[in-house]
Amino acid sequence: MHAVCTAGRRGSLLLRLAAITLSVTSCAAQESTSAPRAPAAAPMTTMGEQGDDGVFTIVAVGDIASSPLAGQATAMLIPGIGPDAVLTLGDNAYEDGSISNYTDNYDPTWGAFKSITKPVPGNHDYRTFGAAGYFEYFRDQVAGQPYYAWDAGSWRMYALNCEIDCSDGSEQVRWLTEDLAAHPGRPALAYMHKPLFSCSTGHNPSQQIMRIWDALRQSNGQILLSGHNHAYERFSLLTGDGEPSDDGLRQFVVGTGGNTLNPVEEPCPGREADYDQFRGVLKLELGPDSYSWEFLTVGGEVADSGTQGVGPLS
Repeated sequence: MHAVCTAGRRGSLLLRLAAITLSVTSCAAQESTSAPRAPAAAPMTTMGEQGDDGVFTIVAVGDIASSPLAGQATAMLIPGIGPDAVLTLGDNAYEDGSISNYTDNYDPTWGAFKSITKPVPGNHDYRTFGAAGYFEYFRDQVAGQPYYAWDAGSWRMYALNCEIDCSDGSEQVRWLTEDLAAHPGRPALAYMHKPLFSCSTGHNPSQQIMRIWDALRQSNGQILLSGHNHAYERFSLLTGDGEPSDDGLRQFVVGTGGNTLNPVEEPCPGREADYDQFRGVLKLELGPDSYSWEFLTVGGEVADSGTQGVGPLS
């Protein structure tokens, strides 16, 4: 795997994270809140670099930094994984996603991985008008785009945003459908803040995501990642109606980045694994014909793991 975190960089990241226990300071210069940025006419369609050995490793989690120390334990897991990219699944900086929330609460821990982060916003980010704090903090990563696509080895990755319109006929769904058609046969992973499937005491599932789910499934979509509910859940391959299907998508809910956990509900149709005892991160290894996952907890446990084959749409 082509690891972004080299041994030298890994050591410096560990030193930076360990120093938080002695003194909590922002690692970035303080920036004043700016007016929300208007998105460009068309979202970017490529971002990041492709892996060169066929396997691309990501770390994904949402609902992270409710205080300067809240994301420390999960951030400490990342150097040992050495991912090619870090995906934040929204509600990255509480309570309101302001630039001060990002610089004071998020940056001291997860900011160490900013250069390889591919974020999406959540509902708390939009408590600041237009998610201005999110767009300012991640200005080099998202270039003002509310949603975008990028390449991860043989996979096509879609950073989506249902905090704005993602309904049938929306500009976002039209763009997604066109980009999927322009990359036929490539396995696709999409991620956004709210899940289509979840059984949690925190929030209800979001049915507005149904059109995105269907668009992915009609192409070569494989995985949908979300946060919002503060627990870990893994679902079987499902249609948008929740029916098992060999050509369905798999939903992972990973809202375990640092905020208070929500207990999961039992039973839950279609759910194959859940965990609400410790915070943690999802590690995914994306290969040309399969993917594997591990949910790694701050308690040192691999709470869930597995492998799934993928293939071109028949």
